[in-house]
Amino acid sequence: MRRVPATLELTPLGTGAAYGLPDQAQSGYLIRAGDTAVALDLGAGTFNRLSAEVDARDLDAVIISHLHPDHLADLLAARVYMAHGPGVGHPLHVHAPPGLVDRLEGIAGGESWAGITAHDLPAGAGEMRIGDLIVRHAEVPHLPPTHAVRVEHGGRSITYGADCRPNHELPVLARGTDLLVLECTFGEQVIPDGAMHLNARAAGEMAREAGAGRLLLVHGQPDVDRARSVEIAAQAFGGPVEWARERQAYAA
Repeated sequence: MRRVPATLELTPLGTGAAYGLPDQAQSGYLIRAGDTAVALDLGAGTFNRLSAEVDARDLDAVIISHLHPDHLADLLAARVYMAHGPGVGHPLHVHAPPGLVDRLEGIAGGESWAGITAHDLPAGAGEMRIGDLIVRHAEVPHLPPTHAVRVEHGGRSITYGADCRPNHELPVLARGTDLLVLECTFGEQVIPDGAMHLNARAAGEMAREAGAGRLLLVHGQPDVDRARSVEIAAQAFGGPVEWARERQAYAA
C-alpha cells in the first residue's frame, strides 16, 4: 500500500557519484505528496530501494535529469519489471532528454521497451503537472542537455540541481525553494579546471543566491570529507546544511 505523506517530501534512494562507497547507490530520489509519487533519476542500485518505498506500478512518472549512466542505469531493471514482471500492463512514463531509448537499447541489445513510455523534455525550460505536483525544469551546464527539476505542492517546493558546474540558471529555478538538493562532487576540494561539477563552497553560494530554506548535499566522491564539506557549505550559504542520508524522508 502506498504511504501518503502529510506534506511534500523527498527520500534519497541513492546519493553516490559515478562510483561510490560500499553502502551507497547512485543518484536517485523519490518525491511524494498526496497521492502522487515521482522518481528523479534512477542510477544503479536505486530500483531495489525504490521498491521498498513504492511499487513501480504506482509511480506517476520518472524524470531523468541527463543521460549519464549513474543517473539512469536502473531503468534497465525497471524495464524488465514493467515489460515482463508485475508491471505488465502499467507502462512507466519516463520524462528525459531526447535519445534516452536509443541509449538504453544500446546497452540492452535492442530488447523490447514496451514497459516504458518515453517523453522528451523540451529544450531550455518547461513546466508540467504530474498528479498533485507541479514540475518545473530548466537546463543547467553539464552534459548537454541536463535539467534541474523543481517540484511544488501545497505551497512547498523541492529543487534538485542534477549535476552541474557553478551557474546562475539553477538559482533562478530554485528561487525561494524550501529544500535545495545539490551535488557536491568535490566536497572540500578545489574544483578542477573545466570540471562540470560543484564543490561545497559553490553549492553553498548557489543556495544563498537562490534564497533556499535548507540545503542537502549529495553526489560526493568517496574521498570527500562530508563533515568538512557541510561546514564550508554552511559558511557560504548562511543557512542549514546537511549531507543527505539515503532512505531518510525529508519534508519540504
